[in-house]
Parts: sequence; structure tokens; C-alpha cells
Amino acid sequence: MAGAGGNTVGRLRRPPTEYDLTLRQADQARSDFAVIEDGLEFIMAQMSKVPKRGELAWVAAGSFVSGAAIATLVNLVFVN
Repeated sequence: MAGAGGNTVGRLRRPPTEYDLTLRQADQARSDFAVIEDGLEFIMAQMSKVPKRGELAWVAAGSFVSGAAIATLVNLVFVN
């Protein structure tokens, strides 16, 4: 019976390539992927809080009014 004796040759191993990972590299990659996943979950949570059109309109109107007020104050202080 071939292969049943004590002198059998084990499984053939192919030579290592640049894509083979050591256990330490695989563990580091796992933690890196976990950090990336946490970041993506945070971004997705922020994207679900997109402001509505009415809120954007109020921000635009407030920016316009405050910009006009600042321009008026600068004009009053420096021109006169």
C-alpha cells in the first residue's frame, strides 16, 4: 500500500509568493479592516442625518442676512 509507511512524503508545498501572509500580517489586516468598517459605519450614520430643504433654506437666509450686516458694519466703521 503506497503512502501507508513511515517514510511517506508529506503534502507538496509551493514556494512562497509575495501574496502569502504571515499570521502577524493577517492579524494586522484584520484590525485594519475593523477600523475601516468602524469609519464607514460612522460616515453612514452621518449621511443619514442629511438636512432637509427647509433647514438649508434657513441656513442660506441666515448667512445672507449676517453677511449683509457685517458688510454694513464694516462700511460704517471704515468709510465714515
